[in-house]
Amino acid sequence: MAKGKDLEKNTVSRTQLKLEAEKLQSLGLKLCDLSISKLKALDLPPSLFEAILAMQKITSNGAKRRQSQYIGKLMRNFDATELNTIMTFWDQQELKEKQHFHNIELWRKRLVEEPGSVNDFLTKFPTEEKPVLLNTIKEALEEKNQDKPPKYNRELFKLVKKIIEK
Repeated sequence: MAKGKDLEKNTVSRTQLKLEAEKLQSLGLKLCDLSISKLKALDLPPSLFEAILAMQKITSNGAKRRQSQYIGKLMRNFDATELNTIMTFWDQQELKEKQHFHNIELWRKRLVEEPGSVNDFLTKFPTEEKPVLLNTIKEALEEKNQDKPPKYNRELFKLVKKIIEK
């Protein structure tokens, strides 16, 4: 009786195997979205690397499905724990960069639309470039009111980014 219970604990069900295979396949598909330089940095097995490069060139939906299954099969022979860690780290870095960009854009928008926000900005990010900042905000406001192309808005974005990243 005890041997049967131990055997049940050590065996993996078909459902669990399928779930693991699907996770590996989805990880393989995430790899297909990476640039070649990042793929080279991962030091993947040659067969997996070639399969991913082939997947990036495929346009047919049926062929993509078959190639993704092939990549999933190759992933089963590859220890994906370290790869998963690296991909999670890269995803977090990308998310941080997007949040940083979003923060800069919010400040640029506030500076143009809310006159009192300049004091908030300068309190939070003290800078010696206050005259340049004020002039750029003024030009961006004039530009907005006259429906001109957003030249000074872009300049303001660059300036805000420079000040925040100091």
